[in-house]
Amino acid sequence: MSHNSSKIQQVCGSNSISTPAFIYDENEIQRKLSNIRKIQNCNILYPLKPCAFIDILRLMAPLISGFSVSSLFEAMLANEVIKNHNVIHITTPGLCPDEIENVSELCDYISFNSISQWKLYHNRLRSGIKQGLRINPQLSFVEDDRYNPCRIHSKLGVPLTEMVHELNDINFIKKISGFLFHNNCESTDFNDLLETVNHIDKYLPKALKKISWINFGGGYLFDESENIGALAETISCLKSKYELDIYFEPGRGIIGDAGYIVSSVIDLFKSDHRNIAILDTTVNHMPEVFEYQYKTDIIGDACNGKYKYILAGASCLAGDIFGEYRFDQPLIIGARIIFKGVGAYTLVKASMFNGINLPSIYAYTLTNKLVLRRRFTYDDFLSRYEVKNNVIE
Repeated sequence: MSHNSSKIQQVCGSNSISTPAFIYDENEIQRKLSNIRKIQNCNILYPLKPCAFIDILRLMAPLISGFSVSSLFEAMLANEVIKNHNVIHITTPGLCPDEIENVSELCDYISFNSISQWKLYHNRLRSGIKQGLRINPQLSFVEDDRYNPCRIHSKLGVPLTEMVHELNDINFIKKISGFLFHNNCESTDFNDLLETVNHIDKYLPKALKKISWINFGGGYLFDESENIGALAETISCLKSKYELDIYFEPGRGIIGDAGYIVSSVIDLFKSDHRNIAILDTTVNHMPEVFEYQYKTDIIGDACNGKYKYILAGASCLAGDIFGEYRFDQPLIIGARIIFKGVGAYTLVKASMFNGINLPSIYAYTLTNKLVLRRRFTYDDFLSRYEVKNNVIE
């Protein structure tokens, strides 16, 4: 968790910020990146998927090798930040024929999701772009198939057993310079990664000698206390055996603990003898709470607290519920509730469902100041639904 949770609580305790608010801790982002950068021969790419707020990307850019993206719009946003000073990698099952030229101009590496996709588009790429393939290692560590890249009948990557046969095509392998795989989700055990690399090496040793780069993808959480040594070991072993540039894409591992949602209690009442506290935020600001049906940590949750409340969101959705929490003191109207560890998949998935405004965005800066970066208004809501008379077909 963030080392600055107590400071965040302190600055949010007053009425100095409007709620709901999303706060990102620049210190925590830099700390996580500094930690992972200690590993030798590891090129860090930040994936835009979990959080794409442009000021966060600008903060990261000098500390990483580039960005990984999954769409044309993400590639355009990444390019806004790096201005050709870093690299952009792309992999997606959703390449479209009317976007491929633009994708090719913006990206430095492309990992095709399937052999079919490669056959459709590889001749339409600009010269100089590095072509790769996403491999499905067919080795799974994820129990929930909703988030399992190696689930049966997976749409993500070329199955390893199929790759063995495709690589017999000499003309094909000559055009492929690298591989990408991503077969985990929120794992804290880098031994999974070591096992995956050894598994791929067992099936594709000749191919690994011919390519020049490999991308480990993401799906791992880490900190000083986590098993980060296994990541270093994996890179060292692979580097000593094959002359490969190695890329790694930590997303939630970098941004997850750096994010907070700050809300205020706007109503209190009882329902079937249980205390209900309505907040001015909603699960639609943190959709994974509803998707995963998990209980998000809050600052001030007391395991043995005397006062229990069901924290509920402000929308008309019956299931707009964060869960039941305990407090040492009774809640009052205006009390601040701070959700922590919500930096990933919050802003990028948040919606204005029910017309409820999005959280204002604040940075807790490297100089320990809280600075407003973005406030949303009715115009943002209207622009989504109004008719534009100057639309060009």
